[in-house]
Amino acid sequence: MTSLTPIIVDTSGLYALVDSKDPNHARAAAFLRAQTLARGLVVSNHVYDETMTLVKLRLGVRVAMQVGLRLRNSQLVELVIFFAELEAATGRIFGQYQDKAWSYTDCACLALAHQRKLTHAFTFDHHFTQMGLVATPTPFG
Repeated sequence: MTSLTPIIVDTSGLYALVDSKDPNHARAAAFLRAQTLARGLVVSNHVYDETMTLVKLRLGVRVAMQVGLRLRNSQLVELVIFFAELEAATGRIFGQYQDKAWSYTDCACLALAHQRKLTHAFTFDHHFTQMGLVATPTPFG
């Protein structure tokens, strides 16, 4: 069996999985069940940080700690720690697209996608389509 190219993971995708009240929860869970047998998930330390903080603020520290543990222990997830080269690329992207409302974390995802030659993102954030990535599942209804 051939595996598909890994997929970049965004905070919006992870959060939708965690919060059953998130409007994208069912779509995120269904997508993940369908994809993870064939694809690995690439999570930057920026997305990990942002997800942990968001989950803590909205759902509490106990849930955030469970999410962190699951991400770190999952065989499907590759947690990528940014070092100088990727941080520099992120900074360049962040400064280059001043007309976009992309967060620094969004730019980090794009820098990682460029480095790994990845084309798909597990996200519900329309910024990823602006970046030229394929947002999956489709974030627009």
